[in-house]
Amino acid sequence: MPAWTDQRLVILLPHEDPAFAHGKPYVVIEPGNKFGTGAHPTTRICLAILEGVLFTDQTILDVGTGTGILGIYAAKVGGKNVVAVDQDLKACKVCQQNFVKNSQGEKVRVINGRIDALSQLKLFDIVIANLESDTFISLLPALKAHMKPSSLVVMSGVLATSKEHFVSVLEASSLRVISSVTEGEWAGFLATPSHR
Repeated sequence: MPAWTDQRLVILLPHEDPAFAHGKPYVVIEPGNKFGTGAHPTTRICLAILEGVLFTDQTILDVGTGTGILGIYAAKVGGKNVVAVDQDLKACKVCQQNFVKNSQGEKVRVINGRIDALSQLKLFDIVIANLESDTFISLLPALKAHMKPSSLVVMSGVLATSKEHFVSVLEASSLRVISSVTEGEWAGFLATPSHR
């Protein structure tokens, strides 16, 4: 049976019939034993935030992409192109295959490595980071180098008990929180550069 993700998206395994989606948006995912089956609350949080900010022709950076669910969703909704970054080589291979399975292979560039492997000139409309909070904080300077003044940052992986501290870290890094979503013990945020 497919995994329903908060009614926004149906996650299907390659052998499952798209009819299970009942007309809703769906993504075909081969998990490959990697994080990103759609079952984790942080994935659902990111999807909930993305749903309200995705438009056609946006450029997307998906950091810690895993199986690529979030990047594929962004591409299918209308993203112009996606750069998906992960330090795990197997995750990158699975991610590339999943983009192809979803007929989005031409929209993605998968990078096995760190965010600083990107050209400093490459800026993105949306930055997706479903990462542990400490990892996200350590990557903040590199991520900010790829943001436009109008960029939107979609992040999750923060414990709900640490929300206030995390928001203060974002503000100290000149990111303004627009909204937050909490599910169980996890929290996620939509933020943008604060132009201070």
